Amino acid sequence: MRTAARTSLLTVALAGALLAPAAGAAYAAAPVSAAASSPVSDRTSGTPVSIDKGVVAVLRHKSEGPEAYIRAVSPDWKPGDDYNGKLLAVLDDKHRSATVGALKLALVEGETVHIEDLVVTKDGKSTPYRLPKAQGPECMSERLVQQLGAGVEAWLFMHPGGPLAELHTAGEETVWKSLNRGAPSLPADAGIVARILNASSDRPVFEWKTQGGGMPYGHAAFPKLPKGCTFDYTFQKPTEKPQPETPVSPAPSAKPTAQPSAAPSATAAPSPAAAKQQTAGQTSVVPKGGVAAGTEVATEDNDNSTTALAGTGLTAILAALGAFVLLRRRRTQG
Repeated sequence: MRTAARTSLLTVALAGALLAPAAGAAYAAAPVSAAASSPVSDRTSGTPVSIDKGVVAVLRHKSEGPEAYIRAVSPDWKPGDDYNGKLLAVLDDKHRSATVGALKLALVEGETVHIEDLVVTKDGKSTPYRLPKAQGPECMSERLVQQLGAGVEAWLFMHPGGPLAELHTAGEETVWKSLNRGAPSLPADAGIVARILNASSDRPVFEWKTQGGGMPYGHAAFPKLPKGCTFDYTFQKPTEKPQPETPVSPAPSAKPTAQPSAAPSATAAPSPAAAKQQTAGQTSVVPKGGVAAGTEVATEDNDNSTTALAGTGLTAILAALGAFVLLRRRRTQG
């Protein structure tokens, strides 16, 4: 059926006629929505071909699918000239047909996989324009599932259009948010942090945080693009730095000032241990003879003045007693 439709379109193309030269001015004046006046960017650039006087179709077939951006240009436009003119219509996988002035446009699948044609019909004549060959589903990487916490998980992919992060409730298939090069992060009021750092570089990183306060950020690298596949864009130098992966410690409180201990008093009495150390090197001379007992008592404790006085008094008493005994003996003999 597809082949029959294609053959019919081509037959009509052979029987038709070209547009009138004056029609180009009408296309330039065709009304378009406000959203269709954005300038050409990497996302909307492609291969421009003239499909009518003053009208070009910018053909793309990348990871987003087949696309044709219909733009108004100068009536004398030729290949190599700027094609950043007014946007008249966009054809893609969701909007595969459009009408611009007297032109009827349609995206038609080719007989070969990943081949699409833009078929332009005017006055019964149809002309096909081949879109670039696409990189098919085989150029999508394997899925990498990353648990983010708080009941959220991210499915990470890499494809020719760049990194893709799909956010899911854990265990569910429904995607509630997708992040890519065009929309690399959640809004600030989303309740969690989820973003693709350096999305247009050769080293994109998925960064997330589902808890507040000083909790750390998590990071994951995206899968590699399958072998044999190429990216649809030119890499840009990485400029975004990942957040720390370690918790932020609270600021340390001011350290209390160390209070110096009071200087010891010069008149403080030494401890018993210190007193023994001071007297350990001294030698006590103990007299011999009748007063030895008194002397020993006096030297028992050099630090006790009361004991020393008592020893001296006892010595005096013994001496007096001895003198009294000697005097009495002389009297008896006389």
